[in-house]
Parts: sequence; structure tokens; C-alpha cells
Amino acid sequence: MAEIELLEAQREATATIRGYIYQFDASILTVLDATGSDTVTVEGVEDFDVLSEDADTHGQVKYYEAQKLTDATVRDAVLPMLEGFLRYPVEIRKRKRYILYGHFKQAPDEAPTYSLADMQRILVQRPYKVDETTGEKVRIELNLQNKAGASDEELTDFCDRFSVQLSEPFDTHRTRVIAKLAALLGVSKTEAKAYSYPSALTAMASLSTAATRQSRTTSRAAFLQLIRPNVAIYSAWALREEGENAYCRKIRELYFARLNIDSRNRFFVLALADVDGTDELHGLVQHIISRWSSHRMGRKPAKERYAPFFFFPGLADTDLAELKGRLVDDGHKITDGYAYQGARFSTDHLMLPQTPGYPVSARFVGNADEFEKALLAAKRARLVIQLYTGDPNVITPAVQHIAIPVNSASMAKKIV
Repeated sequence: MAEIELLEAQREATATIRGYIYQFDASILTVLDATGSDTVTVEGVEDFDVLSEDADTHGQVKYYEAQKLTDATVRDAVLPMLEGFLRYPVEIRKRKRYILYGHFKQAPDEAPTYSLADMQRILVQRPYKVDETTGEKVRIELNLQNKAGASDEELTDFCDRFSVQLSEPFDTHRTRVIAKLAALLGVSKTEAKAYSYPSALTAMASLSTAATRQSRTTSRAAFLQLIRPNVAIYSAWALREEGENAYCRKIRELYFARLNIDSRNRFFVLALADVDGTDELHGLVQHIISRWSSHRMGRKPAKERYAPFFFFPGLADTDLAELKGRLVDDGHKITDGYAYQGARFSTDHLMLPQTPGYPVSARFVGNADEFEKALLAAKRARLVIQLYTGDPNVITPAVQHIAIPVNSASMAKKIV
């Protein structure tokens, strides 16, 4: 393939991907703009359907960086809409609204409207056809209004229900999505860009590919609950896009820059790469203890003292025992829910208070069952911080939760 052809192919692929993301962004904005009891179905009758008490609005999204808004562009969107409109009984048609939403290389300053004559012109197609006798290409005329079986009265009715909504270029459009998320979630624009937007994009992609219409339907309240900060899950896309150092710096500034500001119970769930051995885990745990435990603060009141909890999903019992042994050798006082060898797990022992005589610096749970019991036993506000490779653990929605993909223990240290 020649160099110019390769560049053109890359541009075509990029434009296609941007078109998909633009559609997701448009659907996110549609959900965020929904009000009251409105529901939004993605990939329904059209790219998005807004179902309210008074009307059903069906929107098709187009993103054309290199194409003008022409009759052909409108025809591609209108024809399936018109055919669907005609299949409804007359009474149901009264509820229907149709939108062509998108950005075009060139379009009027104001969104155009279409009369019967305009729509009749648009619905005339003049493709080429090969003449069977001469073998030459000849242009023919197809009247798509007649083909669809639409009377002038029905087409006029459709025109009254059809509109074009012109939108911004890709980057400006995405900025509007981020600003809307920041406003509705009550977070900064930096925070919205760092994780709310990737989370919204992931959630919209998941909705769009769900198997049933019901599973592809949501409301503004349900969508915001899915992505709001108490279940923030950072996207691996952001890690790849930003680069490791920038990604770590951004997340550290968002959540870990202000140390020791309250005495909440922090649960660190560390599921790291297999290449991170005991030495790396030992260094990471020491680092977390040094920053997130009050065991060395002699004058801090008892009710304000705190020590981090640690859970290592998938870590072998022998490795966990070695890690705890090394911390004890370092001079740390730890609890793990076991008062003596052979004892049953006890949250009372796990939650032993941090005192001057026994300055607990860390608390450990050995499995998912102990982790859940520890969450239930915690009396203070709880924050679960997952640093993981692969997939994060499922955490109960009632607990504030941050899940951060990392590549290694050393990367986790950069963040916390």
C-alpha cells in the first residue's frame, strides 16, 4: 500500500472510532438532560430514544468531520425514520418526534427546517444503473416517498415531527459532556475528566451492547448513581492515554494529596501483578502505613486514631504470613482477627484500639469473607481503595469505593 493510501486508511479508521465515541457522548448528554420520569433507551428504535409522558423522541447521531449537511445526508437518516413512523397506528404517531443530531464539516448557522416540498426533494434519489443492453452507466430516478408508501399528508405530518439539532466538533462536544457531569455530580472539572467521563463512557458502552431493550434503558438518576464518586472506577483507557507518571500524579492530586485529614476506616485492596513479590508488597505496605496510619502520633485523641486495613485477593497464605512477619520484625504492631493460634476470626480482635501501649499500625484480613465482616464491623466512615491489575473486586455499593488500575506495586506507591 502506498504511503498516501496508508494515511487515508488510518484517517478513515480514526474517523469511524471518533464517530462511535461521539454517539456515546451524545447519548450520555441525552441521559443527563432527561428529566422527571423520562427514560432513555440506547440502540433502540434509533441511536437513542427518550420516552416521556407526552412524547417518544427518537434520535439518530451523525458525526461527519469531512462531509457537508446535504440532502443525501438527511435522506440517509430520514428514510428509516419515515418507514418506522408509517408502521405506527395514527394515534401512536401523535406521540412521535424524530431528531437528526450531529456535527458536519459545513452546515447552516441555524438548524434547517424541512417543508413538504423540501422532504419530497430529499426523497428523490438518482443513482447510477448499468444498462443491460449497452453496458453503460445511466442515471435513474427513484421516488422514495412512493416506495415507502407515504401520502403527502403523512409526509407533512412527519416533517412537523422531524428536526435537525446541530452540535459541536468532537473535542468541544466532549468538553460539554465533562462540564455537565461535573455539575450534576458536584465534582471539579478535573475530577470529572479524570474518572467521571471515562466511567460514563464505559457505562454507556455497556448499555449499548446489552442484549435486551430493558437492559439498554436507563434514567438520569440511575445513570448518575452508576458513575457517581462513591463508586468511582478509574478507566484503564485513562492510564494508556495519559501515560503512567501523568496518570499517577492526577489521581494522587485528586484523592491522596491531603493526608491525615480524618479518622475514617481505609481499606486497601491490593491485587497486583504476579511479578510483584513479597519484597515489592512489603515496600508498598510500609509506604501506605507511613502515610495512612496515626500510630506514631502520640498526642492524637483516641477517638481520632486510625490504621489502614489490608486485603490481598489471591495472595497465598504463606506469602501473607511472610509479609506480616516482616512487618512485625520492622517493629510494627498489627492485628489480623486471630487472638491466638487456632482461634476463630474475630472482628473484636481485628479492631483492637490503637493505644500508646499497643500502637497498631496496620490491620489485615485474609479472605473475602473476613473482608466483608471487617466492613460491617467498622464503626467510622469507610473508604475502600482498590489498586489492581486485571479486574477489580466487587464491593457493596453502600461503601465509598475507589478502584484504580495500576501496572505494578511501584506504580501504586506513586499514587498513594
